[in-house]
Amino acid sequence: MRKTLLIMAFLLGCIGLSAQDYQLNLHNSGSVIYQNNVNAIEEIRFQNGNPANMLINQTDGTYTLPISQFDSITFTLQEIPPEGDTVYITYSGSSVQVTNPFSNSGVTVSTSSANVTVNSTMANVPYVVSGSSSNGSLTFYSTSSFHLILNSLSLISGSTAAINIASPVAATVYLRGSSTLADNANSAINGAFYAAGGLTIGGTGTLQITGNAKHGLSVDGELTVNSGTLDILDTDSDGIHGSSNLNWNGGTLDIVSAGSDGLDISGNVTIQNGDLTINTTAEGQRCIKVSGIFTMNNGALTLHANGQDSKGIKADSNVNINGGSLTIVHSGDMSKGIKADDDITITGGTFDITASGSTVLESVNNQNVPAYCTAIKCDTDINITGGDFTITLPTSNHGGKGISVDGNLTIDGATMTITTQGDGATYTVSGSTKDAYTSACLRSDGNMSILSGNITLNSSGTGGKGINVGDDSHTTSTLTLGTTGGGDDDLILNVTTSGERITISSGGGGGWPPGPGQGGDYANPKGIKSRGNLTINSGNITVNCTQNNEGGECIESKATLTINGGNIETYSKTDDPINAAQNLTINGGTIYSHSDNNDGIDSNGTLFLNGGFAIANGARQPEEGFDCDNNQFKITGGTHIGTGGATSNPTQNVCTQPTLKINTQPGYAIQVLKSDGTVICTYQCPTFTGGGGGGPGWGNNMVMLFTDPQLQTGQSYTVKYNGTISGGTNWNGYYTGNVTYTGGQSTTVNVNSMVTTVSAGGGGW
Repeated sequence: MRKTLLIMAFLLGCIGLSAQDYQLNLHNSGSVIYQNNVNAIEEIRFQNGNPANMLINQTDGTYTLPISQFDSITFTLQEIPPEGDTVYITYSGSSVQVTNPFSNSGVTVSTSSANVTVNSTMANVPYVVSGSSSNGSLTFYSTSSFHLILNSLSLISGSTAAINIASPVAATVYLRGSSTLADNANSAINGAFYAAGGLTIGGTGTLQITGNAKHGLSVDGELTVNSGTLDILDTDSDGIHGSSNLNWNGGTLDIVSAGSDGLDISGNVTIQNGDLTINTTAEGQRCIKVSGIFTMNNGALTLHANGQDSKGIKADSNVNINGGSLTIVHSGDMSKGIKADDDITITGGTFDITASGSTVLESVNNQNVPAYCTAIKCDTDINITGGDFTITLPTSNHGGKGISVDGNLTIDGATMTITTQGDGATYTVSGSTKDAYTSACLRSDGNMSILSGNITLNSSGTGGKGINVGDDSHTTSTLTLGTTGGGDDDLILNVTTSGERITISSGGGGGWPPGPGQGGDYANPKGIKSRGNLTINSGNITVNCTQNNEGGECIESKATLTINGGNIETYSKTDDPINAAQNLTINGGTIYSHSDNNDGIDSNGTLFLNGGFAIANGARQPEEGFDCDNNQFKITGGTHIGTGGATSNPTQNVCTQPTLKINTQPGYAIQVLKSDGTVICTYQCPTFTGGGGGGPGWGNNMVMLFTDPQLQTGQSYTVKYNGTISGGTNWNGYYTGNVTYTGGQSTTVNVNSMVTTVSAGGGGW
C-alpha cells in the first residue's frame, strides 16, 4: 500500500508533463521494462488484488503490470528543441533545403541532388526530416547518439537505402504524421531503413517501409519500439531484420508480405505491449524468427503463415508467454503455429490457433517419416500453468497435432478446447513395411501431467486420439491426471473421439473367441492412451468413444493403469472403455464405465480392486463387467458392481473382501440386504444394447459381480431380484437415499468364502 501511495503522489506531481513530449519509463533493477510517450497515455489506475497491478490505459490498449515488477519511475524529456537548436532537412523533389545551426559545432550536412549525407561529432543532435522525393536518400555518419524526427516524410531512394545510419551509434526515431520509405532493387544496403547501431522508435505517427533490395527495416544493434505505427510492405527479404534484441513495448506493426521472414531477430524478442500483424506466404517462411528467447507479456499478435513448412513463431531457444492475445492461422503443409527448439513456458494469455495444413512424408535414412502440421510444437518440454486456448485442426489437416512435445508436457491451470477433424492415413515406411499417422489433440514422447484446468478434447478423424503419450520408441512414457489429494473440481477433462480405426494390414476381425486368420494391424482411435503407466489421482474426467468398429477405447495404458481418485465416466460403443495391458488397480475414486459391445473394465494382466466405487457395464457373453483374462483378480476393498454376459472370477486365495456372483437377467432390479434388513445395494441392471465381441448366439443371461465392505464371511444375506425400484437418488443404476423396492422374488445366501454364487433369475454361464 505504501508503494502505491508513493507512486500516486509522484504521478500527480507530473500531471503537467503531458503538455510536452515526455516519455514515461518504468524500471526494474536498472533495466527499463516499459516505455511510452506521456501523450499516448490516457489514464493510469491501480487495481487491488494479489498481485496489485498498475493499469496504464494507452491510446492503443491497456497495459497491465504488477506493481512488484518495477522499482522506479522516470520521465525523459523528448521535446523537439525550438528552432535554432535543430537541424531541419526538407526534401522537395530533386532538391533539399537544409537548416543547420551546428555547422560550426561538428555537424556537416552535404547534398547531391536529393541525396543527403550527415557527418557529426556532436552528441544528441535532433534532426527533423520532412518533405518528399522519389529519388533521394539520407545517410548518417555520427560518433554519438542522435534524434531523428520523421515528420510526414516521403523518401524513395534510387540507388541506396532511403535512410542509412551507417555508424554503430544509438539513434532515436520519433514519428510525426505519415512517412514513407522505399529503396531500389539495386541497393547494396541491407534495408530500406538501415541502422548499424541501436534504434529506438516512438511517437504517434506512421512509418511505411518497402524493401525492394532486401529487408524493410534492418538494425544491427538493439531495436526498441515504444509507440507509433510501422507498416512494412512487399519486402524482398525480411520485414524487420535484427542482429541483436527486439523490445516491443507498444505501437502497431503490420507486415503485409515479406519475401522471407516477417521478423528475423538474431537475439531475444520481448513483447510488452502493442498490436502486431504479420503475414507470410512462401515455403519455409516464419512470421517471427528468433535465434534467442521469445517472451510475450502483453499485447496482441495476429500471424498468418501460409507456406509449406512455415511457422507462426519459431524460436531457436525458449518461448515464454505470460499474457496477451495470440491469433495464429497457418495453412501450409507440415507448418507450425508456435515452434521452439527449447522449452515452452506459458503462464497466461489467449490463444486462437487454426492449423489447416496437412502431413508430408519426408525421407530420413531411406525411410518415410511423417512431418505434421501442428499448432504448438516443442523439441524439449512444455509447461502450461495458465492461458485460454482454442486450437482447431480442420478436416484438411490429416494426422496433425494440437500440442506436441518431444519431451515432457505439464498442464496445471489452463482452459483448453482442442479439436482435430482430419483423417489419418497409412503410408509405406520402406519396402513392404507399412504404418499409419493419426491426429492427436495432446501428444508427448516423454511424460505428460495434466494436473488442473478445464480441458475439452475432440478428435473426429479416423484413428484420431484425444491424448497420446509415448510410442513404440518411448515405451516408458507416463501419463498422470490430477494431483494426489487434489480437489476433483480443479481438473475438468472431457474427451470425445468418433473416427474409425485404420487398417494398416488386414487379418481377421476382432471379437471373441479369436478365430483363424486374425492378426491384422490397426491404427486405433483412443480417448486417452499412454504407452507407459497411467495414473489418475483426481479430477472430473469424462471420455466418450462412439466408433462403430473396434479400437475405440476410452482410457488405455499399455502398462499399468492406477486409479487413486477422481470422478470418471467412460462410454465406448464398441470396445473396452477402460483397459490396461499389464495391471489395472483401483484404489479410490468414483468410476462409471460402460460398453455396448465389449468389457466394462478390462485388464489383459492382473486386476486389483482395493477401494473406491466402480460400476462396470459390459456386453452379453462372452463380454464381462470385469475382465482380466483369468489372471489374478484381487479384491481387498471398495464397492464395485460389474455386469455383463460373464465375469472374471476373483482369485479366492488373495482376496480379503467377499464377492457375490449373481446370475440374473438384463434389466432386473437387484437389492442386497443384511440379515437385519439393512440395505447394502440397490441396483438396476442395464439391458444389452450391442452384440458383444462374440456376436449373436451367446444367450442373454447377465452376471452381476458385487463386492462391498459390508459383505463378510459367516453371514447370511437376502438377494431380491426382478422387482421395482422407486424413490431415492439414481446414479447410473445405483440407488441411494430413500429407496423403495417392491415385488419380485428373493433368495437367501450364506457367505462362507471369498466368492459366493447366487441364482437370481439367471441361468449362469
